[in-house]
Amino acid sequence: MVQGGILSMPKRGENIRKRKDGRFEARLIDFYKINGKAHYKSFYAKTYGEVKQKMRLFNKDNTIIKTKIKKQIEEISHEWLEKARLRLKKSSYCRYYSIVNNHILPYFKNHNITAITRETAEKFIDCKLQKLSIKTVHDITSVLIQILKFAERNCYISNFNYDIDLPKLHRKELEVLNITEEQKLNNYLKNNLTLENFGVILSKTTGIRIGELCALKWNDFNLDNGTVYINKTIQRIKNLDTTAKGKTKIIITTPKSQKSIREIPLSDVLISTIKKLYNKENSDTYILTNKIKYIEPRIYQKKFKKILTQINIRNINFHSLRHLFATKAVENGFDIKSLSEILGHSTVRFTLDRYVHSSFELKRENMNKIASCF
Repeated sequence: MVQGGILSMPKRGENIRKRKDGRFEARLIDFYKINGKAHYKSFYAKTYGEVKQKMRLFNKDNTIIKTKIKKQIEEISHEWLEKARLRLKKSSYCRYYSIVNNHILPYFKNHNITAITRETAEKFIDCKLQKLSIKTVHDITSVLIQILKFAERNCYISNFNYDIDLPKLHRKELEVLNITEEQKLNNYLKNNLTLENFGVILSKTTGIRIGELCALKWNDFNLDNGTVYINKTIQRIKNLDTTAKGKTKIIITTPKSQKSIREIPLSDVLISTIKKLYNKENSDTYILTNKIKYIEPRIYQKKFKKILTQINIRNINFHSLRHLFATKAVENGFDIKSLSEILGHSTVRFTLDRYVHSSFELKRENMNKIASCF
């Protein structure tokens, strides 16, 4: 039955009508405009069944926005952060929180989520590139994309074009000690065996991270088995408590990933060194202090740099000792799978790509080896 040009249907809300020319017209929401108003798409057919089929095909090939609620990116970002809080480590959550509140929301202030397109995202990236490093902008963009995908999964937007043009990320090679510098450092550590210096020895001979080292206690060593168990790390993160005095705080948490919880076998030489310093009376103390109070990573990094200055070695990051261990291990025929597990990496490929630095001397040696084949 037709009333006023509208075909009465058994189901409400289909938005199908019979036109005066005899054709059937169906209207569906295609997307929402910047002002939040819906933009409709129309389908035409000679029969009700045909137009209904066109609607089904459109729904099959396109994610239709299921809600008419006008949500700003600020509200959706906070929804995403709350979800992320449940599955992320505190350090990762704080990093995402800072990116959202310091970069994404100030730029897209009062924007409806539907106002963000590939073009506006690329303008945002260009703006950030004027002030920040490419690596930082990549991290910010990654968070923005995660928020947009969250919005799409919850039907606040549809069919977003994620083919965003990003500047190529050039990974800077971390400097490691050369042979002369390493020998100079070894001699200093050997002749000045203190608790703090022992931490440098342990890192360069096992590849443990500085946060893991600062969190290490004597009871993490098993000298009978000749192993050390890595199951925690110390980090300084942003303090999200607005009533707190400090802007940051120290946390002791699990290492970077599940693979980073590991047991590392120790060499006989290292075990001998540990026995000279081992605190048998109170094994529940930190190895760098022999006390119940730890040294935080940034303080220990400064102490390490003082050593470098004292023995006239160029200023390198403490993390380079981890790279030095990985490189030396490969140069001496270390099984790469075992090395990856000792470093606590998720994949062997990551170990090779990021932590192995072939020296020029080793390259020359290998070239001489291959020369005998010709």
